[in-house]
Amino acid sequence: MQNNPLCISLSFFASHAPRERKVCIAKYPPRSWQGPRATLLAPSDPRAKNWRQAYRLDMAGRFAAGPQLGDYLMEIARATPRPILCCYERRPEECHRSILAALLREMLGWEVQEWQPPRQGSLL
Repeated sequence: MQNNPLCISLSFFASHAPRERKVCIAKYPPRSWQGPRATLLAPSDPRAKNWRQAYRLDMAGRFAAGPQLGDYLMEIARATPRPILCCYERRPEECHRSILAALLREMLGWEVQEWQPPRQGSLL
C-alpha cells in the first residue's frame, strides 16, 4: 500500500481546515465558495436513492483506470498543494468522500484520511 504521495486529505466545508487548502468536490458548492473545484470528483446525482452505488458508477465512468484518477489528483495538487477535498456532510460515512477514499485505496493504493487539526504540544 503506497502512502498518500500528494498529502491529500478529506473534510467538510464547515470544518476548521485551512481554507486555502480546501477544494470543493460537491456538485453544488456553497454560495459563498470562491475556492477551487474538482468537478470530476463530484457526484452526478447527490440525491440518488443508492448514492454509494451511484457515486461508484460515476467514478468508474470518469476514471476507467487508476492512473487517470492519479493524474487528475496531481492536477489538483499542483493548483492547491496538500489539498483537502471537501463536501457538506460532517460525518464521512454519510458522504461520497468516504467512497472516494475507498476508491483511492482500491485504484491507487493510497490511504487518504480525514483532515485533523495539528496537535498542540505540551509545555509541561
